[in-house]
Amino acid sequence: MRVFKMNDCDWVCAENEGQAKEYYQKETGFNEDEIEEEFLGDVSLQDEMLVEITDLPIEEQKQPQKLKEYGGSLFAYKTFEWVIAHENITKPCIISSTEY
Repeated sequence: MRVFKMNDCDWVCAENEGQAKEYYQKETGFNEDEIEEEFLGDVSLQDEMLVEITDLPIEEQKQPQKLKEYGGSLFAYKTFEWVIAHENITKPCIISSTEY
Protein backbone atom coordinates (compact mmCIF):
# COMPACT_ATOMS: atom_id res chain seq x y z
CA MET A 1 0.00 0.00 0.00
CA ARG A 2 1.05 3.59 -0.70
CA VAL A 3 -0.14 6.96 0.60
CA PHE A 4 -1.22 9.88 -1.58
CA LYS A 5 -1.77 13.47 -0.48
CA MET A 6 -5.04 14.37 -2.15
CA ASN A 7 -5.06 18.04 -1.07
CA ASP A 8 -4.16 20.17 1.95
CA CYS A 9 -6.51 18.13 4.17
CA ASP A 10 -6.63 14.43 3.20
CA TRP A 11 -4.25 11.52 2.64
CA VAL A 12 -5.51 8.33 0.99
CA CYS A 13 -3.97 4.90 1.38
CA ALA A 14 -4.30 2.81 -1.80
CA GLU A 15 -2.35 0.44 -4.03
CA ASN A 16 -1.77 3.09 -6.74
CA GLU A 17 -2.61 6.66 -7.75
CA GLY A 18 -5.59 5.68 -9.91
CA GLN A 19 -7.15 3.65 -7.13
CA ALA A 20 -6.58 6.52 -4.67
CA LYS A 21 -8.28 9.06 -6.94
CA GLU A 22 -11.21 6.74 -7.72
CA TYR A 23 -11.77 5.97 -4.04
CA TYR A 24 -11.50 9.64 -3.07
CA GLN A 25 -14.00 10.68 -5.74
CA LYS A 26 -16.55 8.13 -4.49
CA GLU A 27 -15.91 8.99 -0.83
CA THR A 28 -16.05 12.78 -1.11
CA GLY A 29 -18.12 13.50 -4.22
CA PHE A 30 -15.40 15.70 -5.73
CA ASN A 31 -15.23 15.39 -9.52
CA GLU A 32 -12.09 14.34 -11.45
CA ASP A 33 -11.11 17.92 -12.29
CA GLU A 34 -11.37 19.03 -8.66
CA ILE A 35 -9.25 16.09 -7.53
CA GLU A 36 -6.61 16.69 -10.22
CA GLU A 37 -6.41 20.39 -9.38
CA GLU A 38 -5.64 19.72 -5.69
CA PHE A 39 -3.74 16.41 -5.98
CA LEU A 40 -0.25 16.59 -4.44
CA GLY A 41 0.95 13.03 -5.10
CA ASP A 42 2.74 10.14 -3.48
CA VAL A 43 4.23 10.67 -0.01
CA SER A 44 6.83 8.71 1.90
CA LEU A 45 5.61 5.94 4.17
CA GLN A 46 8.04 7.42 6.69
CA ASP A 47 5.99 10.64 6.88
CA GLU A 48 4.20 10.91 10.19
CA MET A 49 0.61 11.39 11.23
CA LEU A 50 -1.01 11.76 14.65
CA VAL A 51 -2.62 8.78 16.35
CA GLU A 52 -4.56 9.21 19.58
CA ILE A 53 -2.51 7.64 22.37
CA THR A 54 -5.48 5.58 23.57
CA ASP A 55 -5.64 3.93 20.12
CA LEU A 56 -2.11 2.52 20.53
CA PRO A 57 -1.46 -0.97 21.89
CA ILE A 58 -0.76 -0.90 25.65
CA GLU A 59 2.91 -1.83 25.09
CA GLU A 60 3.33 1.14 22.76
CA GLN A 61 1.65 3.52 25.20
CA LYS A 62 4.40 2.70 27.74
CA GLN A 63 7.27 3.46 25.35
CA PRO A 64 8.89 6.89 25.05
CA GLN A 65 7.70 8.69 21.92
CA LYS A 66 7.07 12.08 20.39
CA LEU A 67 3.69 13.35 21.60
CA LYS A 68 1.41 16.30 20.95
CA GLU A 69 -1.57 17.56 22.92
CA TYR A 70 -4.41 18.72 20.70
CA GLY A 71 -8.00 19.52 21.58
CA GLY A 72 -7.65 18.09 25.08
CA SER A 73 -6.35 14.73 23.81
CA LEU A 74 -2.85 13.30 23.63
CA PHE A 75 -1.51 12.06 20.29
CA ALA A 76 1.61 10.15 19.24
CA TYR A 77 3.45 10.71 15.97
CA LYS A 78 3.45 7.45 13.95
CA THR A 79 4.62 6.79 10.41
CA PHE A 80 2.16 5.90 7.69
CA GLU A 81 4.03 2.59 7.44
CA TRP A 82 3.35 1.88 11.13
CA VAL A 83 -0.35 2.75 10.80
CA ILE A 84 -0.79 0.60 7.67
CA ALA A 85 0.84 -2.38 9.41
CA HIS A 86 -0.91 -2.00 12.77
CA GLU A 87 -4.33 -1.27 11.29
CA ASN A 88 -3.83 -4.05 8.71
CA ILE A 89 -4.97 -1.71 5.92
CA THR A 90 -5.51 -3.64 2.70
CA LYS A 91 -8.24 -1.57 1.01
CA PRO A 92 -8.31 2.10 0.01
CA CYS A 93 -9.16 4.50 2.82
CA ILE A 94 -8.61 8.02 4.04
CA ILE A 95 -5.70 7.28 6.37
CA SER A 96 -5.30 10.81 7.71
CA SER A 97 -7.22 14.06 7.57
CA THR A 98 -6.92 17.51 9.09
CA GLU A 99 -10.74 17.77 9.04
CA TYR A 100 -12.95 16.12 11.66
